[in-house]
Amino acid sequence: MKTLVALFALAVTAAAADVPYQVKIQYIEACSCDLFCPCYFNDHASHQGTGQHMCTFNNAGRVLKGKYGDVELTGLKFWLSGDLGADWATKGQADWLVATFEPKASKEQKDGMMAVLTKIYPVKWSSVEFDTSAITWTISPDGKTAHAKLGNGKGEVTLTRATGADPNKPAQIANTRYFAATWNSPFSLYHSDHKYNGFGKSYELHHANGFVITLEQTSDGKRMETASAGKTGK
Repeated sequence: MKTLVALFALAVTAAAADVPYQVKIQYIEACSCDLFCPCYFNDHASHQGTGQHMCTFNNAGRVLKGKYGDVELTGLKFWLSGDLGADWATKGQADWLVATFEPKASKEQKDGMMAVLTKIYPVKWSSVEFDTSAITWTISPDGKTAHAKLGNGKGEVTLTRATGADPNKPAQIANTRYFAATWNSPFSLYHSDHKYNGFGKSYELHHANGFVITLEQTSDGKRMETASAGKTGK
């Protein structure tokens, strides 16, 4: 499996180097750390309440606008579940990943999106699996809650916005880079309840870390010029 993963990573990385792309993604994201991610300011994650250097996550993304070469990615929804493990920040080595795409996603769209994701998350995974499922993705009009769910029942994320000094505005962390993204908005902070059960992996977290964020990834390293998208999705 590790050999296959290494070959896959080399293939998509080489493809991404040759194909121009611009992708703007909005995430409903949750992980097993306490609010907020310690690994953005340290060299390891900290699993909720245990001190273990691991991070089990569910990242539900939707492409607000994007193209990979001639492949249209706008509207594509995807779901990343996995564990970053203890060595992703120190050795660039993460544990496992399951990438789920909607049934309507074409092979070209999935390949293009995975090529972009290897640039956003420049780590090597010990194992990578792929799955197919319908994905629901919604942020409430007032921004206080967010919800995403896999139609096959394997994963679900519910976010409740953390209370800030002004209850009508999100508590945020700004001037902090999201992995290797070209650009990202501030992190809007939420508490999360989330779970995943598939491919021999199972976890369920309550009152854990969560956030909503918008990011851009481009092959030329420049900001995209796109109209801002609305907050709700289907």
